[in-house]
Amino acid sequence: MTDPIRILSLGAGVQSTAVLLMMIHGEIPKADHVIFADTGWEPAVVYKHLEKLEVIMAENNMPFHKVSGGNIRENALRVDGGRVAVLPVFMKNPDNTKGMLRRQCTGDYKIDPSMRKHREIVGLKPKQRSNIHLATTIFGISYDEVQRIKDPPFSWLRNDYPLVDMKITRQMCLDWCAEHNYELPPRSACIGCPFKSDHEWRLLRDTMPDEWADAVEFDNQHREACKTRGKLTSIPFLHRSLVPLDEVDLQTLKEKGQFSLFDEGLDQECEGMCGV
Repeated sequence: MTDPIRILSLGAGVQSTAVLLMMIHGEIPKADHVIFADTGWEPAVVYKHLEKLEVIMAENNMPFHKVSGGNIRENALRVDGGRVAVLPVFMKNPDNTKGMLRRQCTGDYKIDPSMRKHREIVGLKPKQRSNIHLATTIFGISYDEVQRIKDPPFSWLRNDYPLVDMKITRQMCLDWCAEHNYELPPRSACIGCPFKSDHEWRLLRDTMPDEWADAVEFDNQHREACKTRGKLTSIPFLHRSLVPLDEVDLQTLKEKGQFSLFDEGLDQECEGMCGV
């Protein structure tokens, strides 16, 4: 019996980048394959970072696979009767209460295409079962995110969390990259992800003007698309305040003349809901 195939789930963000580079430096057992599930809507800086990682992987003989379930932005705006991407947007109900759509995007655009590639790599057909441990997925979840650990959905698969085992936090990943003279990895998340905190929306607005304009445009277009499809009685918004994104008050507490015992930029940081 051969050893299970090791597959790194690469999100091209801070933690998964650190895991990849630690593998190359021999600090973590090397993966046999690397998978990146592309939603088609990451910031340009993430795709540029991924291109650099692809070069590093090629130089170190690490097979890389970019998989996709389609372009999530385009599919969320579909009005042609095809399958629509459902984002976990905030909903303004007819009675002015707030709701939120179920998060299907992670499954449709991250997990499902990644699992199809997993099956291809280990030689399993769609829906084929096996009780043999065929593969181990390595996730870049850090020690400060231990609550995100979960069991795999199939008996032929195991999950591995080396950063948790080594008690390495996200900040320690950044420190490691700096100490080894690598550029600091960007945060990986869809441009219009509704899970963004105000801190992250500000960063997008202030440091990525093209992506901010894209998110604002999508926010408006998405409401029109939902209206055209006519399947929702509520109105969708990317921001929890239930107002158009470019009208949201994104001032910090300090700018508002208020004070907090906590640093707003730290305690509101994204938890990486996609799990990659």
